[in-house]
Amino acid sequence: MSATVNVSICIITYNQQNYIERAIESALMQHAGFSYEIIISDDCSTDNTKDIIARYAAKYPGLIKAFYAENNLGMLRNWEKALKLCTGKYIALLEGDDFWNDPLKLQKQYDILESHPDCVISFTNATIEYESGENGYKRYVDKTGVVFTTIDLLEYNFIPTCSVLMRNHISDTFFPPAYFKSPFADWIIHILNSHFGKVHFLNEFTCTYLVHGMGVWGGIKKEKQLLNKLKAIDCVGEILKAPDLLAINSESRKKALRDICLYYKKEQKLIAYLKYSLQLMLA
Repeated sequence: MSATVNVSICIITYNQQNYIERAIESALMQHAGFSYEIIISDDCSTDNTKDIIARYAAKYPGLIKAFYAENNLGMLRNWEKALKLCTGKYIALLEGDDFWNDPLKLQKQYDILESHPDCVISFTNATIEYESGENGYKRYVDKTGVVFTTIDLLEYNFIPTCSVLMRNHISDTFFPPAYFKSPFADWIIHILNSHFGKVHFLNEFTCTYLVHGMGVWGGIKKEKQLLNKLKAIDCVGEILKAPDLLAINSESRKKALRDICLYYKKEQKLIAYLKYSLQLMLA
């Protein structure tokens, strides 16, 4: 692949008029000693998101490249579209409701990947911000190591999407069929990337992950979170080939089933409890 820029900042958005400006501004504030582009893929927003993007694209022609879907693609297809539009050697991920707060974020991660050719992903810690104002957990990553592998990622998705800078391995064959069945895009993308090399962790708070009522994770109830996690694990299992990785994924599936059973037992939903208890017995 012939890269025209060093880094593509990839922003996906849908109906995020209250957040998208902050996300774009956080990309524009980066102090980088390399060339970069900002790719924004809007998934047919019905609010003022497109107007805000268009205003920035007009102000920064050549730097900001905006793409607007004519019909709603859904998160998975929008990520696929946006990533395929990136021309950079590296791709920085940023969803439209999150933002960066360190102007040297990209430079630090660029230097890491340039000096660690065996690493394909650089990620950092992130501050969790609750739009409701609740006093919840504020630290996204609790890991203490520096380098991780596919095996670590199979345990759970500990990578803040808004923190990622990754090597551009995107191609027409990058996305397997299982990706399009998953309730989450980011976890599978990270796992697919980790097949190309290691994952480097910079334990600095360079970005903010926003929890709000419209979020893919924070915007759904506990039951849906548990069921979506199980579905995502099943999708991950479809893309794995190595026996050792499949074994680890199987253990993650059993844990997810146990968590679901405990939830339904606590909620006294007997039929659902029996359904997933049977799945756990057969796992």
